[in-house]
Formats: sequence, C-alpha cells, structure tokens
Amino acid sequence: MRARSSVRSLLALGVLLSVGCAWAGATVRVLLARTSQAVVLAEGAHSGSVDGARAFHAGAGLRWPVSERGGALVVDGAPLGHTLELTGAGAPLVFGGHRYRGSLRLIATSAGIEVVNVLDVEAYLRGVVPAEMSASWPMAALEAQAVAARSYALSSLRPGADYDLCATVDCQVYRGMDGEQARSDRAVAATEGIVVTYAGQVAHTYYHADSGGATASSSEVWGTAVPYLVARADAAAPNGVDRWSARLDANAVAASLARLGKQVGTVTGLRVLQRSGSGRVDLLEVLGSAGSATLTGVQLGDLSHAWGLRSTRFSVTNGLNVQGEGWGHGVGMSQYGARALAERNYDYTQILGYYYPNTRLVRWVYTTAGG
Repeated sequence: MRARSSVRSLLALGVLLSVGCAWAGATVRVLLARTSQAVVLAEGAHSGSVDGARAFHAGAGLRWPVSERGGALVVDGAPLGHTLELTGAGAPLVFGGHRYRGSLRLIATSAGIEVVNVLDVEAYLRGVVPAEMSASWPMAALEAQAVAARSYALSSLRPGADYDLCATVDCQVYRGMDGEQARSDRAVAATEGIVVTYAGQVAHTYYHADSGGATASSSEVWGTAVPYLVARADAAAPNGVDRWSARLDANAVAASLARLGKQVGTVTGLRVLQRSGSGRVDLLEVLGSAGSATLTGVQLGDLSHAWGLRSTRFSVTNGLNVQGEGWGHGVGMSQYGARALAERNYDYTQILGYYYPNTRLVRWVYTTAGG
C-alpha cells in the first residue's frame, strides 16, 4: 500500500440488507475438548436431553461427572446413551473451570468424550473476537475482526459432523464467557449478521497475525487458488510482530523429512531456491550429510510450526539460522495490518475490502423459526 486513495480505488465491496433469509436461529458447534471423563457444572436450574429425545428438567444446580464406556456415556455407573445435552436456565454451564453460553453437548466416541458447546453464532463471537484481537485496539479493527470471524464460522458449518469448529488456533480461538470484553462486544453488536460473500456464498475469510509486508495467496500456501485470497502489498504495521529470528533444530527437521519419505542424514543447512509472489519461500533445499531434499512452499507451510518458524517469509543467514518476517500463514486479513489501517481512519468495510478484494458485505437477518 502506498496511499489511501490507491487502496480505496481497489475496493469492490458493498453492504446489502437481506430480509427473511435462511439463517434462522443460526448456531455453531464448537469442540472444547476430547477427554476420557468430563465434568459439567450446572450452576442453577437446567434442562437436558439424551440422544436428542429423552428430555428432562432439573430445578437446581447439579454436577455432572460423565465417562465413556463401550461407545456410551456413563453417569453414576449406568449407561445413559450416545449423547447428553445440557442447557442452563438463566445461568451458564461450566466446563473445565470456564463458563459457556448456550448448551454443552457430550458425545461418546471411540476415543472418549467430545465436549461441544452449541450456541448462537453472535454469542460465540463474543468469546472469539477478544481472543483473536486485543479489545483495546481501534474499534474499526475489532469490527473487521468480528465480520471476518463470523464469516469464517458460517463458512465452516459441517451439518454431517459432530462439530463445526475447534476452540484453538487451528480454527478460531474461543474462550467462552470468561474471555468476553465490553469493547469487542460492541464490535460484534455493531456488525450483527454482516458477512463477507463471494459469488453469493459466505467467503472463507482466513486471517493471521502479521503478513510481514505482503499477504499471501491461497494457491502459494495451500495449492488452491481462491479469487479473493490473493497476494498483495500490505499496510505497514510498525507495531506488529513482523521481524523474528530462529535457529532450526537439525533433529526436528530430519524427523519431519523422514515422515515425508525424504532421507538426508544429519541436516546441515538450508538453501532458498525460489520465492512466491509474496516473497515467501516457494522451494527450499534441505542439505544433509547423506544428500539433500527439496520442499515446496505448501509442504514447508505444513512443517513450519514444527520447525519453530513464525512464517515462511524468511531468509537463511547461515546454516540453520534464519531471519523472517510476519507471523502466520499470511492469507487473508493481517490483524496488525487491520490495526494500522484503522489508525489511519479506515472503517471496517474498507479494511475488509482491502484484504478480501472482489467480495461484498451482506447483512443476514436472523429470523425465528417460521419467519
């Protein structure tokens, strides 16, 4: 980005109001944990159901210790069923010491118990936005984060699966009620129902911490081109986390290569052979005592976290020493870039238009069942 006028001329983004749309009672299911035993605390009156049918109501708070045996949930030593769903009546449910809105669904699987929080998407965002971006940041950046997180959630719904999203950085970080903040709540409320769309569908709005100066295309990072996830110069973010250095562990690098069927002996160094359009490493040669191996940018992206790399936008300084820029995969919205644009008086629509070009903003109107 060179000047605000050049950025704004690239915006292809508008807001439409959709009336009576299909997002009636939109909910999201978030995997909180997989465990051999789950303890859910209902702090007051609550209701529940077993396998979606056997409903009950408890007039007082209860502690629910649940384990799994033979593919069934077990309560007080007796098999209960495959699923147990609990919903608080005016008071939140507690799991792992944290409070959650909506209901908690426990599902018996071959690996134990999945604990899933089922809640309204707007309530979910209240626990996501401040976990992904500091609530002290400019309101326009928080609003852009709210819309990006909402779009990512709604584009990730998986009706045939037990859950839609996890609660970690592998999806979106979610901390339930205990993570909520007043300023981020305002950002969620101000953008209620607004999503980024492309070709009439909710866009998969990836985002990351800091691009290091240029966002990456989805094709260079994951091998699949998406029209609104393209490489481009980013806004300068002097307060970001765009500079870092690391020394790679030779044993960790060799082990990850071996899992790919690449044997190089003792790893001695790295050599960048080719860069992508955004300056990320597109071909990397790993040198070893028994030969060398070449990794593509997509393969390197899959391995970068295990190697201790913050991003694949780096240079080799000597042997296994590297200096890099940015933090994260680099695709979509840079959070520190969004902050920098907000500090230059961009509103959230302009921020989103910059990071997701050729998209539109649509406000979904959540309706009750039957209209």
